[in-house]
Amino acid sequence: MAAAEQRRRVLQGELAARSRRRRRRAASLFLATVALIAAVVVAWRTVGRAKTLRGALQKEEAPFVSRGAQEIASNELSGSHTLEADLPASSCFIAVSTAGMVRVRAGETSMEAARSAGWCACAAGHATVEATAEGEAVGMAVLRVDARRLGGPLARPWAELTPTAWGPGGSECADATLDGWLADRRWPAAPLDARWLEGSPRRATLGRAGFRVVSGVEPGRPFGVVESAAGDCTLAIAAGDDVLSLRATGGQRLVSRAQGALAWCASAAAMTTVWREGASSVIILSGPAARLGGVLGARECAETAGVHLASDAIWLRDEDLAWDATSVLQASGLSGITSAELPAAPAAATSDVMALALSPSARVASEPASATVACDPPLRSPPDQRASVCVAAAPVSFWRTTDARTAAAHAPLPLWLSLLASHHEPDAVARLPELLTLARRLVREGFEPTVLEGVTELQDGVRVVGRAGEDQIVAVGLGPRPPWVFPYTDGVPWDLGDAPRVITLQPGSAVKLASTPPSNAPLEKRRTIVFRHAARR
Repeated sequence: MAAAEQRRRVLQGELAARSRRRRRRAASLFLATVALIAAVVVAWRTVGRAKTLRGALQKEEAPFVSRGAQEIASNELSGSHTLEADLPASSCFIAVSTAGMVRVRAGETSMEAARSAGWCACAAGHATVEATAEGEAVGMAVLRVDARRLGGPLARPWAELTPTAWGPGGSECADATLDGWLADRRWPAAPLDARWLEGSPRRATLGRAGFRVVSGVEPGRPFGVVESAAGDCTLAIAAGDDVLSLRATGGQRLVSRAQGALAWCASAAAMTTVWREGASSVIILSGPAARLGGVLGARECAETAGVHLASDAIWLRDEDLAWDATSVLQASGLSGITSAELPAAPAAATSDVMALALSPSARVASEPASATVACDPPLRSPPDQRASVCVAAAPVSFWRTTDARTAAAHAPLPLWLSLLASHHEPDAVARLPELLTLARRLVREGFEPTVLEGVTELQDGVRVVGRAGEDQIVAVGLGPRPPWVFPYTDGVPWDLGDAPRVITLQPGSAVKLASTPPSNAPLEKRRTIVFRHAARR
């Protein structure tokens, strides 16, 4: 009996232990089930929230992603009202939120804007982005685009990425970033309005001189891109009196704050940008320097069109001085041209026509001091012109008196001016560069100087006969005594420096012209220069 009782007690103990184990297992299973259910609920809620935030963020990011931006951080998993993001270098960023305001702190940049805010940075850094909306979770993200793709802060007006606001940043590498954007040719070309040259009689003179529309600065854009061909002169004209500047690669301002217009010439092709301070449109024109007459000719063309170019509104590389001086004489209709830099001491004297091209601080002198020298435009000290054409009554030597570079081009006096070559009177010599100025104006418009053929000298004027293939003439008489030069007209009198009287003359037809006052020189000692224009076919 005792043994049976003992077995019964052992069995009861085992049964009680098993029961306790079952209860513990049931409790553990219950707790695990509860925990699993709770985890599932949390995960479901997290996934649901993340899915909701991702959908909302995709909607906010879409305008930026479609234009090349990529997300680098978001709060879609955490749902936090604060987002921390590490930022790579040479980038522009856009912080977005799905509701309310978004606040950004990144280095020295601090800004706040509704739904989206943008900024650029040169160096790698860190950003803290906060959403200000209260209540339910707000989606936030930071997107990145290569700064070179946007052009950085300087090309921002062209950016297709348009957050609510752009903040400061990226200025220390702005020039390099812009140069990369330009090298990648990412700028939208400005619309070219070739009809601008036909907008008024004055503008039309620029077209006849050889200018063509090549670029512009649109209202709402800070600058325009200019790709100048080798050997071109370029003229930028603002519609208003806005301030213009010329920028080279690297950020150097070749011309700073020119009022209303600026110009430059270059022997090599180059990309530059014209910047405008203001809101008016800017037209940019280019033409061959050999036709226009270099920077001097570009300025003459501008003045004829009613556009004032200040001396500091013109740019020319020192390396191009000799090339520019040659262009002046080419446009004057001269041949046999040679050019070189002006020496620092007197060299061999010459009686050739000379074109001088000066750097801004250059000074020149000539000897002998007794020789009559006439220059147009006049040479002054300090110079207010970058180029001038000079003629001397006797052989002279020019040299530079400063370290600033200067170049000169030489050419013999042309045959059509030889009547005045033997006259050393100051007023006669002064007429020669003025006649060459007239020649530049007419040659670039398609006229060619001629003498003798088709001309009959009359007591009270001259008769000119039209030649085949020509449709217009301008006539100027030369004499052996004052007034030396007498421009001919069929109506309104004019003088050198005025707009010349252009006369329509068909082949085989004749026209009688007179001067005011009439020449008192004997017929056999007069000569008439007829600039003849080739008819357009």
